[in-house]
Amino acid sequence: MQLGCPHCAQRAMPAVVKALTSPWQARECRRCGCRIGVPWWGHGLAMLPILAILILLPLVPIRDGLWLLIGMTIAFVAHFMLRLVAVPIVSREPDGQRRF
Repeated sequence: MQLGCPHCAQRAMPAVVKALTSPWQARECRRCGCRIGVPWWGHGLAMLPILAILILLPLVPIRDGLWLLIGMTIAFVAHFMLRLVAVPIVSREPDGQRRF
């Protein structure tokens, strides 16, 4: 799990904040104040489990709602775990420059 700032290499944010950060958001590193975020490709990668459930949704009979609920829960947990583990933190500063 990469939580280090690409500028100062210190822990930039808590894991929960990283899991909830979207590609169009820029957050400040809590150590150096530089703008950081997550890349678009990482967000797309993390969306794959949810997309798989949405594709398989029409194949599940309505009476098997419990299995659908279990599948959706697993997909959302996989989504957040992928966001924590596989998605890096990248610079959102212009040209990757440091702010200080």
